Amino acid sequence: MLSFVRTFRQAQRSTGPKSQIGEFRVLQLTQSKGSGSGPMKKRGKLKFKEVPPPRYLRMSTDQDWTNVWPTATTFKQSVVPLPITQGYVSSDNENKGLPVEKYANAELMKIPNFLHLTPNHIKKHCAAIKKYCTPWPEELNSDEACEYYLPIEITTYDYLNSTPSIRDSRARVVKFQFKLTQLEFDEHARDKFVRLAGQKYNADKDELTLIADKCPYRKQNYDYAQYLLTALYFESWKTENWEKDRTKNDWQTYYWDKSPSRTRLLDILKASEKDPKSLLDDNKKLIERYRTSISRVQDEGVENELKNLTDYKNDVLMLYNLKL
Repeated sequence: MLSFVRTFRQAQRSTGPKSQIGEFRVLQLTQSKGSGSGPMKKRGKLKFKEVPPPRYLRMSTDQDWTNVWPTATTFKQSVVPLPITQGYVSSDNENKGLPVEKYANAELMKIPNFLHLTPNHIKKHCAAIKKYCTPWPEELNSDEACEYYLPIEITTYDYLNSTPSIRDSRARVVKFQFKLTQLEFDEHARDKFVRLAGQKYNADKDELTLIADKCPYRKQNYDYAQYLLTALYFESWKTENWEKDRTKNDWQTYYWDKSPSRTRLLDILKASEKDPKSLLDDNKKLIERYRTSISRVQDEGVENELKNLTDYKNDVLMLYNLKL
């Protein structure tokens, strides 16, 4: 059970005729004649320190800028000896359209600057961290060697914006590029890998490009691209039961060793009176030319079609010793 107790406070009584307790005091802006408070004191003059001239006026032309602006900081007009402008005047009364100088320019202080990343700054930074770096491997003395030992090329992008936030959603994108010749494949695994990759594979350059941009952070996209590459590689080595039912029309490229043309050629050689092996040895160059020409006709299609068909016709005539 709750109980409330109300308390009362008795007002204090006045102890004299001049007592002002309990009453509003009068605000006196000027001194009255009858008051005996003495003469009014004069207000002292405010003393302002003399503002020194800007620092850039005292700078020498051959000074070390890395000591003046060593790290990233907000723009200071008194330090930078350059006629920098930012923004423009929009009022008709203040020289409309003219660029605003650096003095008291808030726009220059809003954006990040790169006065701490001059070539001399970068040289100093490199010299400072050089002792923590290892020498460049002697084996990587050419682009071919770099491509052999470091086959995967990983590309990321960093963006710098003149905004309050330095974040950019495009920086999360990660791109993997490499050539299929750097991976170990058999005939089936390579064909399946190319089919699984689809449009991400460039047949002209024999190069695969994987772009990961679905995750919000770069590290997540990097891990996903690595997983995707690993899954593609090991999945290509698996052989399903339905893959055994492939026919010639399902081939990604023309396989001479499995082609009917090779079978017919061997049948013709076996039907001759001479030894087939000796015929193969004698006509090895002609057979190789025939193999190359028929592969081009099957793989390249309409591209250089007339030339490929002409070469194929000539190779057939030479192989079978025919004349038109």
